[in-house]
Amino acid sequence: MKKIAIFGGTFNPVHSEHVSLVKSAITELGLDKLIVMPTYISPHKTSSPAPAEDRLAMLKLAFNDVEKVEISDYEILKKGKSYTYQTIEHFYDKDTTLYFLVGGDMLIDFKRWKYPERILACATLAVFSREKVFVDYQKEQDYFIKNFNKEFVRLRYEGKDYSSTKIRTYFRLNIPLGDLMPKLVCEYVQKNKVYTPDIYESFILKTLPPHRIKHTADVVITALRKARELGLDQEKVRISATLHDSAKYLNPQEEKGFCPPKDVPSPVMHAFLGAYVAEKYLGITDKEIIDAIRYHTSGKADMTTLGKLIFVADMIEEGRDYEGVDKLRDLYENSDFEVCFRECLKEEFVHLINKKASIYHETINAINYYIEK
Repeated sequence: MKKIAIFGGTFNPVHSEHVSLVKSAITELGLDKLIVMPTYISPHKTSSPAPAEDRLAMLKLAFNDVEKVEISDYEILKKGKSYTYQTIEHFYDKDTTLYFLVGGDMLIDFKRWKYPERILACATLAVFSREKVFVDYQKEQDYFIKNFNKEFVRLRYEGKDYSSTKIRTYFRLNIPLGDLMPKLVCEYVQKNKVYTPDIYESFILKTLPPHRIKHTADVVITALRKARELGLDQEKVRISATLHDSAKYLNPQEEKGFCPPKDVPSPVMHAFLGAYVAEKYLGITDKEIIDAIRYHTSGKADMTTLGKLIFVADMIEEGRDYEGVDKLRDLYENSDFEVCFRECLKEEFVHLINKKASIYHETINAINYYIEK
């Protein structure tokens, strides 16, 4: 009996971890063929991916020399939202053992997919782990046996903490990719300008030095990791994170219309100026975005979830290196977000006290509102 696996995703874009996973799965499962299946529109995506022809071209370049791999345009030609059960049923053959590759984080959500029982009637899930993502595999296996009367296969492969979001953000902000993407794919993206900066990214590319652009990119990536879980609009999260430090190196005195409160400490001023810049130069009218930029450094009482997210992401992005940051990152990934936010707020307050720095009254208000009440 033949063994075939399907590996689906937006692949926006394909990256080096996708290639490594596929090679490992072919060997470990003893596959005769592995079908890489780019989606047209994924049900859980809120933003449009790169054009289908570009994603297909990138996949063909990435897997050009990998034996037993077939790039399928089935879902792209079908158009519309791509539901896994439809694809699995299309490729099902009673004379073939069919696997569907998923990450551990997707396994947790699988019970909420459309018709999971129909997927499992035709295929077996083959699950791989990911760095920094905790999954209680025994608990999930018990659930599968109880509710679906079927087990999943756990692969030995553990993926590195790569993401297509990170690659797209780095590309648009001219940050070196290192080994994140296969060389031929990288060349294709550059030549065809698949990912280009928008008005907000273009603005910070003019106003921020390289090290601050890297910080900004990592805040964007960190914030977007939590956006869907928190029920937030991903585009609003991306814009807020992109512009949070947009005025870091601008001179407040050169902005004649800028009138901040008189008691704003110097280290906090760029946040208020950034909110002003977002409105005046970039035409942003969304109050949530403006407030998220304005209070990303100081915090304040009664913050929106978006504001809390930008505050936290700014503190724990991968470039931050201070005692206690790893604990905060662990809370971000594996705990209730509100717990993480409060710990970040306390950390910032203690940091300011230890530095004997001037503490803005909004920070004190935030402490009283979230910690002391």
